Amino acid sequence: MADALDAIRVFHIDDDPEFAELVATFLEREHDRIEVRSATDAEAGLDVLAERDVDCIVSDHDMPGRDGIEFLRAVREEYPDLPFLLFTGKGSEEIASDAISAGVTDYIQKGGGTDQYALLANRVVNAVEAVQSRRMLTERTRRLETLIGNLPGIVYRCRNDPGWPMKTVDGEVEPLTGYTAAELEADRISWGNDIVHPDEREAVWDAVQNGLATDSAFEVTYRIRTRDGDTKWVWELDEHDRARRLRESHDELRRQNERLEEFVSVVSHDLRNPLNVATGRLDLARDDCDSEQLDAVKHAHDRMEALIEDLLALAREGEAATDLDAVDPAAMVRECWTNVETVDASLAVEFDGAILADERRLRQLFENLVRNAVEHGGDGVTVTIGELDGGFFLEDDGVGIPADRRESVFEAGYSTSREGTGFGLRIVKQVVEAHGWEIRVTESRDGGARFEVTNVAPADE
Repeated sequence: MADALDAIRVFHIDDDPEFAELVATFLEREHDRIEVRSATDAEAGLDVLAERDVDCIVSDHDMPGRDGIEFLRAVREEYPDLPFLLFTGKGSEEIASDAISAGVTDYIQKGGGTDQYALLANRVVNAVEAVQSRRMLTERTRRLETLIGNLPGIVYRCRNDPGWPMKTVDGEVEPLTGYTAAELEADRISWGNDIVHPDEREAVWDAVQNGLATDSAFEVTYRIRTRDGDTKWVWELDEHDRARRLRESHDELRRQNERLEEFVSVVSHDLRNPLNVATGRLDLARDDCDSEQLDAVKHAHDRMEALIEDLLALAREGEAATDLDAVDPAAMVRECWTNVETVDASLAVEFDGAILADERRLRQLFENLVRNAVEHGGDGVTVTIGELDGGFFLEDDGVGIPADRRESVFEAGYSTSREGTGFGLRIVKQVVEAHGWEIRVTESRDGGARFEVTNVAPADE
């Protein structure tokens, strides 16, 4: 199954075609990354899997021919890591137990109302992104192991002592020296006293000490004597325990990914699910009574949802923008303008050209800058995007940002509006840094706020 950078391709199997169409409609409405293809039986499902890339399967249990558990077992034989969600109206401990034993990713019972589709959409996105995170970690691990495995000779750690007592030794130790790694690590054989040629020991020691004293990497070429008494020339490059630091970086990356996955799971599932329930209960309460207090509850729900979306945007994005392409900022801002509630604000465009950027992440930047201008600029604000030497700006003619607060606006949680989440401009800063750009806040030509993004490469370079 191929990873999806943008779209999440969902394959839904349910023997009721009308219900399958309804699920597809709601899933695609709930999350704009989801694309749904449907089938009415498991056999057709297996045929589709053999022909198309799929990121996640959602399957009913009771179906003609193979049921959902049998379909799951067949899928697991060919696609052991493909997310598989059992979405069924027939719930029991026995079915749940069988599904878990067969390797189901998640188990969701059908219910009344539309809340179930929001839950299903969230579970789909979580499952797919968890798999993609594991694949990314596996690939980074593979690259690290390949790096270490392909290094010629040996990689070692030792104490800074004339005998070079070894802590760890990896690589082609025995073919190179005639001694085993275990002998060196146990200090039965001394690299400095038994292997380095006597005529080279002083020069090697001096070269290493000079490198350490200047805190710089160094290299040295010298002779060694093998167990059989042969003399060999070796070239040694020291980068202050680069191999160890690579391993430690890998371990820390794994721990960070685990913490990030746990955080995203809590925010996406454990927080959003109760919010979905609360929103559904609010809709039911509106049927029973008409109270202005319910409007305040709805506002609180909307704010919680906005906070969740912004937190996930911060957590899910990587440190670098790698999917660079030619993007027209003017056209993108116009598109983003339609996605933001701009009320009576207006847009002016003074940009003609294209830049190199990650289109999806640049859209995040513009939507957040536009939303910030509309929320803080005041009634009838005009927002302008224009061209700079080596970049672009987006400004408004609103109330502006005081000079002593301009750096603070990029801090997570900072907001002067009760409508804002305090994460929008932090996301802007994150997108800028991911591209290697720079951003500054200043005063616009009309006294409002102006955000200048520089160090941006034009698309024709």
